[in-house]
Amino acid sequence: MRDTIRIGTRTLGAGRPLFLMAECGVTCNYDMAITRDLIDAVREAGADAIKFIFWFPDELMSDRTIPYEYETVDGPRTENMYAMLQKLRFTFDQWVEVKRYADERGVVMFSTVNTASGIEWAEKLGLDAYKLSSWDYHCPALWRRIASLGKPMLVDTGPVNTLEVAAALQLMRDEGNDQAVLVHCPHADRPDEINMRSIPYMREAFGTLVGFSSKGQESETDIAAVALGAVMIEKRLTLSRRLPGHHHILSLEPKEFTAWVRMIRDVQEALGVSDLRPSPADLGERWRSFRRLVAARDLEAGTRITADMLEAKRPEAGVSPEWLEFFVGRELKRDLRENEAIRWDDV
Repeated sequence: MRDTIRIGTRTLGAGRPLFLMAECGVTCNYDMAITRDLIDAVREAGADAIKFIFWFPDELMSDRTIPYEYETVDGPRTENMYAMLQKLRFTFDQWVEVKRYADERGVVMFSTVNTASGIEWAEKLGLDAYKLSSWDYHCPALWRRIASLGKPMLVDTGPVNTLEVAAALQLMRDEGNDQAVLVHCPHADRPDEINMRSIPYMREAFGTLVGFSSKGQESETDIAAVALGAVMIEKRLTLSRRLPGHHHILSLEPKEFTAWVRMIRDVQEALGVSDLRPSPADLGERWRSFRRLVAARDLEAGTRITADMLEAKRPEAGVSPEWLEFFVGRELKRDLRENEAIRWDDV
């Protein structure tokens, strides 16, 4: 698999700026005004992309009686899943408008695609990448068709194991597609079940780029993902947690999202390089706080120096105290006042 991938105008890879995308596949409420405002929020925050979902419930569900329970700020709610997904849809012409608006705002738009009609719409819209849900691993026909398009595939890995991921990547290779980003997307609430070390494990085991899908508002695991080498992070975004529907309660609002983007980019900058490179601030503190050899008292020229005649005091400019033994036993060439720094040519 490639070690860099291009999505729109952005390049994903080690050492590249993190690809940060807003997950709005539900939280746009499939309302055009809300969707435009979310795209604006992504741009203003300095994130890279916004991701939606192309829902086609008739192609996705056979049992249309399944209930779906979710949390809101006002407590739990239960809806019929099929009816709920029917409401989470735009017409194709509306998607054209959304794509045009995202392009105008410089925001990469792509979608989770889980049906044949979704692929058709994504291609007509000219989307630059596909997101594949971990719930669709056992649909090889769908995956082969997407892989054959030769576009980047961001692949969720939540409920699947190593062999299932390996099979999916082999399917991509069979179709000539080497543009994979495996996305660690845990659904657990308990910290001991999140297993952030999946990120370096997948990178090493599969030789592929790895990203992270953040479940909720908290940022601890997002920071860990950056430190562990993720090249992209997906974060839920809503205009308001009080909006009707699911996932809003898990999402950041625009001002929070802006702060989150800034924080994540700062974390990446703070990682630095695999080397010891003192910063200018560290070097400034060193000059003030490291010590030099100075006279412990007034000393006359001709004095033969003993260890007790010199002391180590701040600042650094001068001879390091580690050279004390060099001066012991040598004759002083000039007078030194108390606290005056000794020089190499003073003996």
